[in-house]
Amino acid sequence: MTVANQTLDEFLASVAAPAVTPSGGAVAAVGGAFGTALCEMACIHTLGKEDHADVHTEFGARRDALEGHRTRLLELADEDVVAVEELQSAFKSSDDGGRAESVQERVRHAVDVPVAVAECCLDVLEHATAATARGNPNTLADTGTGALLARSALRSSVLTARTNLELLEDPTTVSGTNSRLDTISDESDDALSRITSNLERRG
Repeated sequence: MTVANQTLDEFLASVAAPAVTPSGGAVAAVGGAFGTALCEMACIHTLGKEDHADVHTEFGARRDALEGHRTRLLELADEDVVAVEELQSAFKSSDDGGRAESVQERVRHAVDVPVAVAECCLDVLEHATAATARGNPNTLADTGTGALLARSALRSSVLTARTNLELLEDPTTVSGTNSRLDTISDESDDALSRITSNLERRG
């Protein structure tokens, strides 16, 4: 059963269980989806206001983009479950301490998924920046909450990706991925600073 097809209680129970999955990566993706939904809601409530007619085209596009991100984050939660389970299986069947190419391929997948979650959440923060700057002021607390959830999901995903990178033996990939994660983290810091400034100015 996919994450999207579970009730909230079912998903939480599956996390608080002896099974290794769903684990931190999947939970971060779901958390990011919650944050995305709040930012999406802010766009919808902006579109419904005549006094925001000048941004309707912009916020219509942002709403559509956020809807896509929300769907994608739930898909990435499922992908993370698969990545973790496949990596565990590969380690169990490996007799060379994880150096086999089959294991390394699964390590790369276990890195790529949280990186994708972090990138998705970074874009959500950019939409949240616009929503807090020009969106319906009645949704500021909701958008701010959504931004904080997306930022937390991003930081958690960066942590997961860096942890899994420690298992990867390709120095070029490790260096390049760490550099990308540094950029994502720095850009998210900047976005959160702008969001906070918008909330203080308009709140």
